[in-house]
Amino acid sequence: MKRFILPAVLIVISGFAFTQETQPAPSQPSQHLVPSQIFRTPAQTQTPAETPPQPAQQTQPVSPVPAPTVQQAPQRAPQNQSAQRQTGSDALQNFRIGRDLETRNRFDEANTYYNEAVRICMEELNRNNANMDSYTVLTWTLLRQRRYAEVINWGDRALRINPGDFRIVETMGEAYFYLNDYEHSLIMMQRYAASMPRGDRASIAYFFMGEIYRNQRKYLHADIAYTTAVTLESSIFLWWFRLGNVREAAGEYESALTAYERSLSLSPNSREATEALERTRRLNAAAQR
Repeated sequence: MKRFILPAVLIVISGFAFTQETQPAPSQPSQHLVPSQIFRTPAQTQTPAETPPQPAQQTQPVSPVPAPTVQQAPQRAPQNQSAQRQTGSDALQNFRIGRDLETRNRFDEANTYYNEAVRICMEELNRNNANMDSYTVLTWTLLRQRRYAEVINWGDRALRINPGDFRIVETMGEAYFYLNDYEHSLIMMQRYAASMPRGDRASIAYFFMGEIYRNQRKYLHADIAYTTAVTLESSIFLWWFRLGNVREAAGEYESALTAYERSLSLSPNSREATEALERTRRLNAAAQR
């Protein structure tokens, strides 16, 4: 296989052409990761205040879905004094607290803060239904709660106001992925990557592109996408392992070995990666006879 010297450039240039292939996706749904298994979460490095102004031009059509009605914010559930002192004062703060609790597997506590973030965002949107930061934190939070259809509904409403808010574009791409809507997920991820090639979520977008192409058995496309993801973010075991998977599936055993070795350097105790490395070594030896 030719090595891709500038994969990030190549995939941005060729990304939109990828969707022209007609090979159907496997009929059986693939096993998906939950958001926490991607290891980086929305707003971990990017906050509404830190995000530069977004261009207003829309580069891909948004799927027409019913816009949600802004409802009155739900009443806050009764809490004891300790919980009241700990609750954040704004939506983003509650989202971050919930995310940190989730990374420690304290899911019930995390959900309390996520619910508070949703409540605050709803109140803000009742006061100003064009507040893009509120839409952003709301869709981030709903994604963490796996309320994917709601992410799409609220994201679509937000993009009707500002089609160039790429924070929401990327979040909708993830939601579409978990709803098994690969077509629209790919549109959103390519749109984000083309417009924000060095954005905080660019590596995530390329990873999801790789997941989609892997599920569709388009292994060369998946290789390009995963390679770009690990070029932008080289410290995530899963991404190197997936890169090894698609190279192995394509019969590119030597380059698969490189990816598996890198994955094991990041997670030396991974049985899956160890077995994959040993299997690929056997396959590579047999191919060279």
